[in-house]
Amino acid sequence: MYTYGSQLPNENVIKTNFATFVFMALFQTQFGVQPDCVFCHKRRGREMKKFIHIVCGVCLILLGLPGMAAADSKFAFQSSTSLSTWLWDTSKIVSDQESIIHNLVNNNVKVLLLQIDTTLEQKHYKEFISKATANGIRVHALDGAPGWVANNGTTLQQIFLKWLNNYQESASSNEKFSGIHLDVEPYEHEQYEDNTNEFLEEYQSMMMTFRNQADPLQLEFGIDIPFWFYGVQYNTKYGSGNMAEWLCKNVEFITIMAYRDAATGTNGIMGISAAEMKLFEKYKVKGTIAVETGRLAEEYQFVTFYEEDKAYMNQQLELVYQNYKDNPAFHGIAIHHYDSWMTMK
Repeated sequence: MYTYGSQLPNENVIKTNFATFVFMALFQTQFGVQPDCVFCHKRRGREMKKFIHIVCGVCLILLGLPGMAAADSKFAFQSSTSLSTWLWDTSKIVSDQESIIHNLVNNNVKVLLLQIDTTLEQKHYKEFISKATANGIRVHALDGAPGWVANNGTTLQQIFLKWLNNYQESASSNEKFSGIHLDVEPYEHEQYEDNTNEFLEEYQSMMMTFRNQADPLQLEFGIDIPFWFYGVQYNTKYGSGNMAEWLCKNVEFITIMAYRDAATGTNGIMGISAAEMKLFEKYKVKGTIAVETGRLAEEYQFVTFYEEDKAYMNQQLELVYQNYKDNPAFHGIAIHHYDSWMTMK
């Protein structure tokens, strides 16, 4: 059996809640404001960020939580909720297979969203997924692009679905994908602003097609959406309303791209996730909150953890977990993406 270790133990929730209280009190003492005021839009300076990092670290050390710097830091969110990540460079399952499995196990990843490259021989997927399965990791077939809802977009969709159907038919039970995951962002297409409802209608039709394909294959069907999708209005053959609510009625697994580098504040991870988490709870959606670790332009550094380290990111994700752990709509945390995450210090 190809295994790399066991699950991490649960953390002491009372300790973590107390650490959060200490952090809030010290922050207000130091700056005269609540953390909510700091991240309303762009950050007000490195001084506050450094203070947050130091205080979070001190709280965790004093309360006896495990060391922060190691890649396998034992935060409660790592062992108590579903943790997932995206792997876009599919060639790595050929060249770097053992390292990927090792890193996923060490970081307690339970779901890998693996982009489909139809030019790659199926034997490589089968070998990789069988090893992932042996280590308790479920692999979902990932793909999508804005062009999937543009002219001839259905052709791209069908290529993916045909490949996936053929693969599932030939794979043994431990080699099969466990789900389908779409990352299709229609608003990124250059013609979206001029033809918004046309793109949204194609997007909705695609959701119905994939949901109907996933069900008979007994695959989970999940998607990524931006945190602001609840404010996007549609008027299509599917009716009218806001896109996030329509999706909640038709898709069971949804990941919010809540890309910010701080948990608290109106413009922090929890603040920008709040509206869609309420919709998830209303419609019984299994919701995942995602963060970014990739390198972005200087003006977008507040969107990603790229310039921070794993210790700081884990502290913020722990706050997110503690806030949502009792919410029935909360399904897990996702970190985008594997390559940039694994290179963090």
